[in-house]
Amino acid sequence: MGIGVLLAFAGPVLFLMITAILSALIAYPIFLFSGAEDISLLRSLISRIGQGLLLLGIYPLFKSLSLQFKDLGYRRHEGLSLPRGFGLGALMLGLHVALLLSLQIRLPTGNPPSFDGLALLFLQSLATGLGVALLEETLFRGALLAIILRLTGPVFAVTISAFFYAGLHFIGTKWTTDLSNVGWDTPFRIAFDGFSHVTTAPFDAFMALFIAGLFLGTLRLLRPEGLFLCLGIHAGWVFVIKISKVLSYPNAHSPLVGWISAYDYVIGSFSCLWLSLLLALLIIRHRRYTSLSLPPP
Repeated sequence: MGIGVLLAFAGPVLFLMITAILSALIAYPIFLFSGAEDISLLRSLISRIGQGLLLLGIYPLFKSLSLQFKDLGYRRHEGLSLPRGFGLGALMLGLHVALLLSLQIRLPTGNPPSFDGLALLFLQSLATGLGVALLEETLFRGALLAIILRLTGPVFAVTISAFFYAGLHFIGTKWTTDLSNVGWDTPFRIAFDGFSHVTTAPFDAFMALFIAGLFLGTLRLLRPEGLFLCLGIHAGWVFVIKISKVLSYPNAHSPLVGWISAYDYVIGSFSCLWLSLLLALLIIRHRRYTSLSLPPP
């Protein structure tokens, strides 16, 4: 078990390092040929290529562990779980945002958008939510969870995958330099500077995301074929966050403002408590099953 847990931690770190190196190698010549006059394009290329490599890397890892596509948790007959999950996710975080508004931790904006603007906001938030959820659920509740389950038990698998899920949100950089200073080492500086920000992540935001990962990972184990449900819930969360950040703002004068994180002023200590309660209810609902790896009827 000890070696399995060690490999479950070290493997994803090594995978991320290799992905960062490859994304830097691929992005640099593209940046040079583009003739761009702003280093922000290089940062964007490294980020997008890195995301693509993370997904593509699933295939050789699955082959090496004799895992199949079905082990990701996607099942065609479970597709209708996506809209149901979206509704649940929107309700979960919608209640959280409603509490923030009722306690005046966040306040409504004084000039709401027009009907057309609101419709556009909803569509953009929906697209962002589905895109983010598809990437992250495939990686964490799909691939990473399936791989770690080959190395260790379900409790460790859910915990470790939730840890990396939370940490990945803080990998990013705004490192910059003059265009005249850009050289072969620049993409590697950008790629690896992003990892340095994980250690300075706000604790309350990290814990909120960690508990969210525990909730989704537990649900995934209880419903091995239900990744669509996790995807929908995740998309619903992102949808509500995007909308709430446009239609409301944090109240700096509220004595309770510290209950939301400076990370995005939506999640934080309040969402930690709320999701912990939902996680406890989820586990209690399935308390009659002796193992988290057993699906409910």
